[in-house]
Amino acid sequence: MDKRLSLTQLDLLKEIGTIGGGRAATALADLIGAKVEISVPQVSLIPLENISNLLGGGEQLFFVLDMGISGEIQGRIFLLFSPEDARTLSSVLLSKAPEEINFNDDLFRSSLQESANILSGSFISALAEFTNMNILSGVPALAMDMVGAIMDFVFIQIAQYSEEALFIKTDLRVSGLKLDGISLFFPHSESLRKIFEALGLKE
Repeated sequence: MDKRLSLTQLDLLKEIGTIGGGRAATALADLIGAKVEISVPQVSLIPLENISNLLGGGEQLFFVLDMGISGEIQGRIFLLFSPEDARTLSSVLLSKAPEEINFNDDLFRSSLQESANILSGSFISALAEFTNMNILSGVPALAMDMVGAIMDFVFIQIAQYSEEALFIKTDLRVSGLKLDGISLFFPHSESLRKIFEALGLKE
């Protein structure tokens, strides 16, 4: 598949992301009892080798929530937060001051995993409805690593079945605090073709 997406393809992916974001905002707001806003996402299809630059270089540190995708669509989703944003989000979810958040604490890890279930799960749910396909998401695994190590994993594990990723960037406002949400969707090459065919947008 061409690394570029047509404007129609991009617009439809943005619409799916916007609907998923709206659902995620509602679910997060219900969870924390405060206002949550999620912007219209920026969406692009990028070669795997370009991911590092978009994430700020090899030494940039992120918390990565890795979620497997199965069913009629195969692949993985990474949800990434900077340590600062992860601390802020967790503090809101746990009703604690940011300085009270301990990265090694099970509650911190659970709060981020729950946010991944909501944020990534809402996108997958919207995609399943638009394509009328059965798409399932797994339990998110959490790790903190530098971009260089993340890319090593991508090239060893993911490059076997995908040459590109859907890069999805959103702005989140949680209780008035601005966070950056970055998702990387790595569909199998055949799955990406099936998605566009189901949406009526062939290559």
